[in-house]
Order: sequence, then structure tokens, then C-alpha cells
Amino acid sequence: MKVCLVAAPVTARSGVYRSCVDLVASARSRGLDWTGEIAVRPGAAGASVEAEGVRETQLSEHGRAVVPAIRGLLRASPAVRGADVVITLISQSDMAMASCRDLAAKHVAWVRGLPWPDRGEQTFPRRLLLRRLEARALRRADDVWATSSILARSVAEVRLPCLVPAGVPSRPRLSTGESAEGPIVWAGRLTADKGVSEFLELARTIDHPARLQGAGPLDGLVRRTAPSSLEIAGWGAPDSLWHDAAVYVSTSRREAYGRCAVEAAQAGVPLVLSDQVGVGPQLITDPDLRRRFLLPLARPHLWGTAIEGLLSDRRLRRRLSDHVVANASSLSIHGSVDLALERLHQSAERVLS
Repeated sequence: MKVCLVAAPVTARSGVYRSCVDLVASARSRGLDWTGEIAVRPGAAGASVEAEGVRETQLSEHGRAVVPAIRGLLRASPAVRGADVVITLISQSDMAMASCRDLAAKHVAWVRGLPWPDRGEQTFPRRLLLRRLEARALRRADDVWATSSILARSVAEVRLPCLVPAGVPSRPRLSTGESAEGPIVWAGRLTADKGVSEFLELARTIDHPARLQGAGPLDGLVRRTAPSSLEIAGWGAPDSLWHDAAVYVSTSRREAYGRCAVEAAQAGVPLVLSDQVGVGPQLITDPDLRRRFLLPLARPHLWGTAIEGLLSDRRLRRRLSDHVVANASSLSIHGSVDLALERLHQSAERVLS
């Protein structure tokens, strides 16, 4: 079975970009014929990755011209034209593939984030239009997957998806939670939905060094308003994000999956997560730990209590570190490929029957 992953347009070489590259690499390492087509925005943050089977191009079109441009990319791609299955990873790619009736490949929409703008992110007419277009694309797809239960519930309003987590490459454990000398670390794209402002406020109120890793549209605002205790470090290699972290914090208002949370958990860093982080319930499964460290943004006083409690209690840090390491072990990129293959074979069997 020839599979081609399509991610277009990509605004930063972070979550979806890295996931596409990692999935193709994992599949090809076991002899599977998987390829990737990635189209990035000019000036997209992050270093380009050269990977076997993955082609990166640029996509400069905006507005109404985006989907037709992606359709042109799909039709011109030898990997797409030769694929048995095309798996799209971004909503505009879903729309383009759904309208390419001349392509013979089966279409799977693997939803990685809320596939339509949330309230406040676009005007109401544009939100309504994009929702209708994406809903039509999801209904036309041969199958729909979602990376987390939180995201699956949102997509189910339009089409009931199968749960296929994203997964990340397995990384070594760097921390046992013994030390609290390192910084509190936040990592992600600097956008409103990632909860940047909530983290800045948290950094102001907690008497402990903090580090913000990432880049994005709010970079200038962050640098102007950040407290002096906060180091703004930009992006780095995954291991460099966690080697000295005492606690990882995600204040995301909406996080369909949470790749950084999985990476931090693999490294053994204790986590304090928003209850809107999709992978949170898979990483923190103990009821007591979930109550204390999977928190609503609407109750900010709980965050300070949780973080200060971790920083002052070595045994609690070790307990949480051991817990998230064990749970993160099941969220590898190889496991994600396994689940994708299982679903693809199930779909093929349904068609044949």
C-alpha cells in the first residue's frame, strides 16, 4: 500500500511539519512505501529537514487562492498520483483533496487541530464559510481520524472520527524529577490559542526562573511584556528544551494533541497542563495527579499552587516524573504508524467486503 502524507500550508516547521517527517521516516524504516508532500509558507520558522521520501515546497497563495494552489500541488506530485491512500494533515489540504475527483487514491483526513477557526480567531462570516467547506471535505473523505479524544468530540459534530494519536519519536529520559533548580519551561508556537498571555502572568507571580521556548506571531508582544525572570529562548532541538527543566507547563486554550507535552514526559519532566491539552488525559491517568496537575485555565490560583507544590516536594516530583514517563512510552511515533496501518487495513477490508 503506497501512502502519501500531505501537509499544506505549513506556517512553521514545528508540530505538523515534524510529525509528517517523523511518520514517513518511521514507516520507511520498516520497508513501507510512505512519502510526504509538505508546502510551507515563505519565511516559515524553523530549519528545513531533508528526509528520504519527503518533498518540501513553498506555498505563497492566501485567501481563496490557497485551496486551488494545493489542488495544483496534488495533481503535479508524482507521490500523490502514485499513492493508494493520501492522508491530509491540514484542513486546507482536506478541502483540496476532497475536490480532486480525478485522483484515484483513497482519502483519509487525519485531523490534527480544530479544523475550523474558533470564536475570536476570524469574523463570524469567515468562520461559518470555513466550517462549511471543511465539513463538506470531511464528509467526502473515505475515512477521518483524530489525534485525541478532545478533538474527536469536536469533529464528531460533522463526522465521527477514529482515534489515531499522533505520536512522537522516542527520546531518552533526562530527568527523574529529583532537582527543582532548573527553570519552569513553556514551549510552543507564540499564538493566543497556546495561552502565551496566561503563561506570562504565571511567570510574574511565581518566584522561580522560567523559560519560554518558541516563536510565532506574538513574538514582539511577548518580548515587550515579559517579566525579567523569564528567558525568551526561541526554538531549539527537542533534547535542549528539557535537559534542565524542573517543570513543563502548558497553558494552552486549545491543543488538539500536545507534542511538546509528550516530549517533556518522555524526558521525565514533571508536567502541569491545561485541561484543554488533548494528550493530557493519556499522560496523567492517576486520579489524584490528574486533579492536581491537569487544570482549568479559568482557575489561575490552582496553577500557582500546583507549581509551587511541585517545586517544594521532591517526592511528588519523582512520583509525577515516573508516572508520565510510563504513560509516554505508549505514545511513540512507531505506535502511531502501527495504529494508522491497522486502521488502513480495516478500511480496505470494509471496501472489499
